Amino acid sequence: MHAQADLACAQAVLRNAHPQLRLKQQLLMSKHSNRTGEKGSSLTPRQHAAHPEPKRWENPGGWGAGHMNDKAPFNLWDAQERQYRSLTRDELQWIRTNFGDGEIATSGWFMYIETANPPRPVPLTFGGMPVMFTGIRELVLEPIPSFPFPNPRVPDPCPTIHWPVMTFPTLEQNVALLTALQPIANARAIFYMPHWTIIELEYGDGRVYEPKSLPGTVGGRTTLYHHAEAPLECGPGSQNEGVNATTSAGIKLRHFDGQEVFTGSQNEGVNATTSAGIKLRHFDGQEVLTVAHHGFLISKEVYHPYVGEDKIGDVIDTRPELDIALVKLTSTAGRKFTNACYFQAETPRMLLEGLKIESGTWSEVDGMSSGLVSLLTYGKHYFKPKWPAGHPVIEFREWRADSVNIMFGAVNNPICEGMCGAPIVQCETGGVGGFSHL
Repeated sequence: MHAQADLACAQAVLRNAHPQLRLKQQLLMSKHSNRTGEKGSSLTPRQHAAHPEPKRWENPGGWGAGHMNDKAPFNLWDAQERQYRSLTRDELQWIRTNFGDGEIATSGWFMYIETANPPRPVPLTFGGMPVMFTGIRELVLEPIPSFPFPNPRVPDPCPTIHWPVMTFPTLEQNVALLTALQPIANARAIFYMPHWTIIELEYGDGRVYEPKSLPGTVGGRTTLYHHAEAPLECGPGSQNEGVNATTSAGIKLRHFDGQEVFTGSQNEGVNATTSAGIKLRHFDGQEVLTVAHHGFLISKEVYHPYVGEDKIGDVIDTRPELDIALVKLTSTAGRKFTNACYFQAETPRMLLEGLKIESGTWSEVDGMSSGLVSLLTYGKHYFKPKWPAGHPVIEFREWRADSVNIMFGAVNNPICEGMCGAPIVQCETGGVGGFSHL
């Protein structure tokens, strides 16, 4: 049985693996649990517990999960209705008593609380709802395009298509929806959010859309439109770059753990640092280690911890479209790299197909510079692959599919550098749903 690996791209988007990248669903030994970047270090185990107690999550496989630091005396998730309920007056007062008089708001799937006194340690959920603690008067942006195209009076082009609230449509439903929309709008991408849909319209194709000319409801869901040369930046995030990274969430995904491995290039100005990913066994029995492809453009030699020190292998195959390179390890390194321990993050156990990553699931990456970082899958992004001019029209079924995530943790640029290539592991299943990517 084969599975397709995924990887993560900027803005926490997880790209589904290319059909050519088919690796046996068996993770071998990769996650080298050792400290990196220290002179004279070698492939020796990092000395700390792989999975410290207490347990970090309750039911992290979907909406309503509870983080270990969630101390709210109430639960906002309604499992029967599959939605979060509103705060009661007493619950709102409890929050104000504990965190001050800053603004408190919810979007239907996440909450943000303005406070000068954030809790320590910071919870990632509050009453079972994902939460961001922000500074006072810090603006939190949501992915709500302002283009004036939607009109609730324009008929729904596919009124028979429905899927449960706060879930993703199936591949077949997505194809049917885009097909129904095709006569009135030329889409280049579509985002399925927890409560609404955002359609990116092709830009520069000569099409002109008048205000209120497109349906405000598509597939029974509120639908918004984005029409610009630049793609949509999708995700809630802080507008204030000066906010303490430990108290607020970010969406720039470039992280992971492990050890750092370096290319043979020592060119100044080129960040060739990349984290090791996972060790895989191909169906023919060959074992390889995944790394970020962009770190090995000049040399195929892989060193640890610094260039010129221990050579641990050579790049033997690449998937540039996925930013994945496959490394054949030396016999010594091959014996010492293991998937069994992934620092504080969940141990990787299997590969996940992108379409099987559910809305509301939590995943983890763990880095030498960042510590444990958590990700919440909240959206699905289908987009038209780039193809040479004159190529036959790409069918909707062949569009690429990404999972859209928000990252919780210390995510400023210095911390992010060198984290590319690390696996993103689901908390509930141990499935690898992607790799960190610039």
